Amino acid sequence: MIPLKLDYEIGELTSYGSVANLGATVVTGSPEASGKAIFGAPGDPIFVGLFGCTTGKFLVTYPYNEHGTVLRGKATLTDEGSGQSVSYEPGDSWFVEAGKIVLWEISTPTFVKQYLAIPPTN
Repeated sequence: MIPLKLDYEIGELTSYGSVANLGATVVTGSPEASGKAIFGAPGDPIFVGLFGCTTGKFLVTYPYNEHGTVLRGKATLTDEGSGQSVSYEPGDSWFVEAGKIVLWEISTPTFVKQYLAIPPTN
């Protein structure tokens, strides 16, 4: 078992550089991404990990279904299709379907989420 509590020390995350390196389109700022795999790997039936990011705004087209929970910081996510915009803080969660385009706005110097990713079935 791996605890993912809000007050749990998550340890060091690996730097990925710009969120553009992960396929995102930067809108404003210079958001830098980081992360850590917890279970599985991209492309596996289930992949669990941590994603960190610095302040900025960027667009992401989700390649997988994702359940995410904020561990640190604050972000506002906007579904580009529906226009729905929701702000998330530590303890808050969401689910997004593969193929959705989401505008991310990280408003704190650091942000970390835990996620469970499931590739879409075709």
